[in-house]
Amino acid sequence: MTPTTTAATASITSNTCTSGWTGVTVLYHCTSCPTIHPYVYHSYTYVAITTLTRISFSFREDNGCFAIDSVSVRSTAAPTVELISNNDFETGSFSSWTYCNPNGASAAGEVYHSLLCVSYTLTPKSGSYFYYDGAVGNNDYLSQKFTTVIGQSYNVSFWLFNDAGGGTSSADILLSV
Repeated sequence: MTPTTTAATASITSNTCTSGWTGVTVLYHCTSCPTIHPYVYHSYTYVAITTLTRISFSFREDNGCFAIDSVSVRSTAAPTVELISNNDFETGSFSSWTYCNPNGASAAGEVYHSLLCVSYTLTPKSGSYFYYDGAVGNNDYLSQKFTTVIGQSYNVSFWLFNDAGGGTSSADILLSV
């Protein structure tokens, strides 16, 4: 289990997916990302700077694939209320999420029940579906906006998997305005 940490604000490269994003906070970042078997739990604390916040997942894995499941954002003031819709992809689709592939990466993000990736058969951490991303050549993005209260703390968590096959890879999990 990854310990809870408070994230740092950073700048990101602007493209058709990210243009207009401000107040970017990096929760997780890796390049030449390591293999992560099985799923690893990540948890962060975020203090809202606006009334509408966006969570985004950006991946590139030229010879492997990433998977995420059970994305959660909950206010510390109301910890039983989930703010992310379709947070575990159980609709079997991108419902409530926005998917963007600005440079036409192949093997890009999809919602799956099960999938063979390089040396490992990916399955959900929980439930019946998960988000797979093996974007080759460029990053793609999956994001969702949720309502926040300025100055209030939020617990942000997700389960991350990576079947790293070598080659270029990167992962960024971001919060932005």
